Amino acid sequence: MSLSPLVYWAVAFVIFSLLGLFISAKTIKIDLKENGELIIAMLTILGTLVSVLLGLLVSSANDQYRSLEECVNRESTNVNQVFRLARGLPQPTASIVQNQCIEYCDKVLGEEWPAMKRGEMSEPVSKILARLSDEVVQFHPSNDGESNIQSAIITAATEVGNDRGVRIVASRSSWTHRMLPLIFTCAIVVLACSYLYAGKGSFRLHAVLVSLVAITLGTNIGVIFLMTRPFSSEWAIQPEGFELHLKTMKEFTNFPAHP
Repeated sequence: MSLSPLVYWAVAFVIFSLLGLFISAKTIKIDLKENGELIIAMLTILGTLVSVLLGLLVSSANDQYRSLEECVNRESTNVNQVFRLARGLPQPTASIVQNQCIEYCDKVLGEEWPAMKRGEMSEPVSKILARLSDEVVQFHPSNDGESNIQSAIITAATEVGNDRGVRIVASRSSWTHRMLPLIFTCAIVVLACSYLYAGKGSFRLHAVLVSLVAITLGTNIGVIFLMTRPFSSEWAIQPEGFELHLKTMKEFTNFPAHP
């Protein structure tokens, strides 16, 4: 059983914070009788500001992560929807569209998902989606039923393209790299403030309290880091929807449609 990546973040912050505390205890000399009230006031303000900032960032990262999960599931569901609707089209169009749906899922799982870890996309997947759209758009329905099916397939195929675009853009996002310096700066400020009482009272108790602060900071920042890298971190979103629908589509490829 592997440890949660948040454990490593927490441990790293604890080590860093205790090292800083040890150095501060040897160097910082503050008259708490004269400056105690000022220090407490500033610590309250800083603690509130950092708590609000981290809370907003964690909430935003969680919302983005959940939204991308829904986007991935919606994309795979729409591919399956195209596959099922294609059963109402005449041959050979129906078989062509269904085979392209299966090929799309195969390529997404085998090529594009690994590529997204590097912020890249699969060109074959783009070509399959283009051929699928062309096949449906260029189909000429012979009755109202086929016309309605064609319209529904076009809508579903459009949603597939939109959702794919969202996950590709998300895999290339530089949001984490832009925000982490600010987050780390806030964490360092909070830890530095916790050292102002270094050398006063029990060092062991101070170390325990600083460690608790460090664990809280480390886990929060770890959550932000992991959730803002939704396709390349240890918490990467998995293509379970594609796997499930691909299996279903392969099972029903030769299943006869009702007359």
